[in-house]
Amino acid sequence: MSFLDLLNGLLTELNVPFYEGAPDFGQDPAPQAFIYYSAHDVPKLRGCGEEMVTTYYVTINILVAGSGQNADDIGHELTTLLINNGFIRMSGNYRFDDSFPKYYHKAIEFNYDYDYEEE
Repeated sequence: MSFLDLLNGLLTELNVPFYEGAPDFGQDPAPQAFIYYSAHDVPKLRGCGEEMVTTYYVTINILVAGSGQNADDIGHELTTLLINNGFIRMSGNYRFDDSFPKYYHKAIEFNYDYDYEEE
């Protein structure tokens, strides 16, 4: 299973719409709450150049219209879900987003190590 398959499967459990990358809703209204994420990976190599572990870094953005408490609730559920599945929380912050100005925005960063020796 790929990392994105794992992540998408876990995000499905939250019952909040999610997107890879910032969505463009065009003329359609955005959902009251939604998630978007971006991810990248960094390989860790043996001396011979063979990849032994890949660390995936993912930033998950939670946007909620209105109350910040709802973003915190989703963030707590998300954090518990990912930690229970081998992710490590790195940081979190609150920010404003010009693309979604009426939304409360919480960003949480995680990493996940995929160890090739465990295959």
